[in-house]
Amino acid sequence: MEPAITAVRRGAVLLAVEGVALLVVGIAVAIATAAGSPQNRGLSFGIAGFAVAAGVVLLLLARAVDRRQGWARSPAVVLQLLALPSGIGFLQGGHWGVGVPILVFAVATLLHVMRAES
Repeated sequence: MEPAITAVRRGAVLLAVEGVALLVVGIAVAIATAAGSPQNRGLSFGIAGFAVAAGVVLLLLARAVDRRQGWARSPAVVLQLLALPSGIGFLQGGHWGVGVPILVFAVATLLHVMRAES
């Protein structure tokens, strides 16, 4: 049973890292939007708000996965599956520094969360 607990903990940590990263990105976009003059200020703030909200959701899921609440695994898996096309899109756009970490974290999180037992 010990390997399953380790997989749960690692999956939760990976979810938490993703959540913190999204929070940082959202706050940075909000600050850049407020300090600069984007073409569409509303859209920029909307993207920032979405990133912050997604970060909070990932942090809440990380906590639930760490506590081995079975319901948290499905949304965690779905969010990781949604991250895969985003990472591929960044790679296709030549943004390797963003695309590779997204793909690595998504695949690693999927493997750990799916491997864990409820």
